[in-house]
Amino acid sequence: MSQRIEWIDCWKGLAIITVVVGHIVNPVSKYIFWFHMPLFFFISGYLYSKKTDYSAFFQKKCFYLLVPYFSFLFLFTLLQYLPLIIDSWQQKKILPIDKLIGFIIPVIWKQVYGGANLVLWFGVFWFVTCLFFTQQLYNLIYVKFGSNNWLMIKIMLGSYCLAMINYFYLKNVVFPWNINVVAMALPFYWLGHMAAKSFLINSKTLIFLIIGIIIFLTAMLLDIVSLMPLNFNMKSTNYGVLIVNVIIALSGIIITQKLALLLYNKPYIGTVLRELGSASMIIMYLHQPIQITIKSYPIFAVQGISVIGTLIISYIIYKIIFNYSIMRQLFLGDFSTPNAKLSRTNASQSGLTQGIRKN
Repeated sequence: MSQRIEWIDCWKGLAIITVVVGHIVNPVSKYIFWFHMPLFFFISGYLYSKKTDYSAFFQKKCFYLLVPYFSFLFLFTLLQYLPLIIDSWQQKKILPIDKLIGFIIPVIWKQVYGGANLVLWFGVFWFVTCLFFTQQLYNLIYVKFGSNNWLMIKIMLGSYCLAMINYFYLKNVVFPWNINVVAMALPFYWLGHMAAKSFLINSKTLIFLIIGIIIFLTAMLLDIVSLMPLNFNMKSTNYGVLIVNVIIALSGIIITQKLALLLYNKPYIGTVLRELGSASMIIMYLHQPIQITIKSYPIFAVQGISVIGTLIISYIIYKIIFNYSIMRQLFLGDFSTPNAKLSRTNASQSGLTQGIRKN
């Protein structure tokens, strides 16, 4: 496997760590939210390649993104409500059919509607549907207009303006599957795609890391002393200060990307980051229910231990899922042949990722 894929998996590993830390470590969560979801859209854009067969691209992404989405949605919903159903059955407190329907229909509607309605165990599900629509829309735009750089810039600026209009005037409107957030995700996806064409993205020159750190620390200082209160939360369409939000997000993206380039071939830490990167989507789904569940145990009251425990448990479950075909299909969207599985397993045993999927 190429050197490029190794460092990208390391990058994804750093990205998923920021997501887990952002949901557990309260003092730094605000600052991690400034860039951690734009980072995932940026990486996805970096891996994009033009697909002229729209139907095949749509089908592929349905398998990879929507099949696991609905599988985890059903599983988590069942796990949350099954104890209540069992308890009611044991105590013979069966609701009349009209009240039962009145209870079930709102639950089903909320789960299907998705987006910002989904919280706690389901808190990150919005990202998957938003990524799906972002990929489909970007491919349509790029196939038709990708050769015209100026037009692409105008389209992305227009998308960004729509996102900010959403923030200023429609912030309290909950869209199904957070489809409105595509307007903000699309520019970051495009920037990632453009970055993949630049030699600067692969440079280990420390100047870019230093610039990114200076920008990010300056933003933190301005926020801490209340000179410029800064917020950025894609799920809730809280986009903060115009233009500044993009600059800060890009500084965080640059920092993680340069760290990935520096760390991917280091013993131990590089391997750990690459392995976490290969399991990033499973960790994305699992980390919320795991961290919510384990925090009731005293040992996980320490936030740092909770982060480590959540990552380890999520990764172990990923390895279990990977080893059973039906589980790979349901929770990874992997419907590949046995020979392809053998190839991925050999790669995994070599310490390399099997999780990167070129768009």
